[in-house]
Order: sequence, then C-alpha cells, then structure tokens
Amino acid sequence: PWSATKVRHFLEKRCGLSTDDPVQGLTVESHDELINFWHTLIDSGGLKVPFEVIHIDAHPDMWVGDGLYLTPGFLYVESERLLSTLQSRTIHSGNYLSFAIAMGWVDSLVWVHLRNRSNDLSNWDADARSISTQFQNLLSESHAHSLTGMEKATRIPYKSLSWQQFKTREVFNYIALSKSPNFTPVESDALIPIIETYIRQK
Repeated sequence: PWSATKVRHFLEKRCGLSTDDPVQGLTVESHDELINFWHTLIDSGGLKVPFEVIHIDAHPDMWVGDGLYLTPGFLYVESERLLSTLQSRTIHSGNYLSFAIAMGWVDSLVWVHLRNRSNDLSNWDADARSISTQFQNLLSESHAHSLTGMEKATRIPYKSLSWQQFKTREVFNYIALSKSPNFTPVESDALIPIIETYIRQK
C-alpha cells in the first residue's frame, strides 16, 4: 500500500481534492455496488446520463469482448450485442464498467492505473493484461477488420494513464471508494479513513 503522505499528495495534487470541501460520495465494500449508486443518482436527477468516469485502480474492471471493442483512444460499443453477451454473466468487480457502458451511462472513460508497468499485472488478471496490451499496440489489420460495418456503434473516448500522468482539469461531482477486501492487503485498510476525509458521504 501507498503511504498516507503519498495518498494525500495524489488526492490533492492530482485529483484536486480538499478535506476543507469534501466531494459528495460513498464508500462501498465492492466495486459492483457502484451500479446501484449510479442508478440511484440517475433516478433522482443528481446525475445526468451519459457521464464521464475517472476510474483510479490497479485493474480496468472492464470486460472487453463481444459488443465492446478497444482501439487506441476509443471504445466502440454495440449496446444491444454487449447487453446480450453480459446477460449470461453476473455483475462483479471485474466487469461492472462494461455493464454501465452497455446501459449507455458512460460517455467517456479514463483508467488511471496504479502500477508502473503492464507486466506488473497479476497473472490472473487477464482483462487488465489484454486491455493494456491492446492499448499500447497500434490497431492491427485483423482488429480493424473486426470493426468494419460498425458505423452504428457508439464511440466512447477512452484513455489509459499512469497515476503520474493523470491530473484532473475539472472538479469531481461524485466520488466512490471501494474497500475491495478480496483484492487488497489488510494493511491498506488504514488508508480508508484517510481517503474518506475527502468524501462527504451520501
């Protein structure tokens, strides 16, 4: 885990946050609980669809496959096809962003990854490895062929940035912190109350 000093520096200097003016948000146990959080905000009018997502995580939490295609700078989404593909899957921490995208909630996505190199990714994290590899490589002819005839697909701006490259230009409307006990060491729990000082719990 990062030190408390490094966490505060990142939140204040890179994310523009302040403990003097916390941003409205929520702490959840697992990433996929954000689907309900966003749904509630949308129903109440607190969040207008579609919205931008800045996803700060070691993992992309996005399944790329049938109906969702990654190219340098963009995601191409065939919503009906993607929803059909996802119907046989359970929403979980590793794919919840794909569900949000399929439902038309997301109009741009930035993944701020917290690892220095893509080869630092865990062996089991095939989604993260796949996305990192695809993003770093130029669009291949075979991939280009798979995107032909997709004029009706929705194109969503997408960036993958290291935490050192990221610096927000806008104030966040909402913040969500996932504890993710299945994916984090116990030592990182000490950082949760520190991060929560920047959040006004909804």
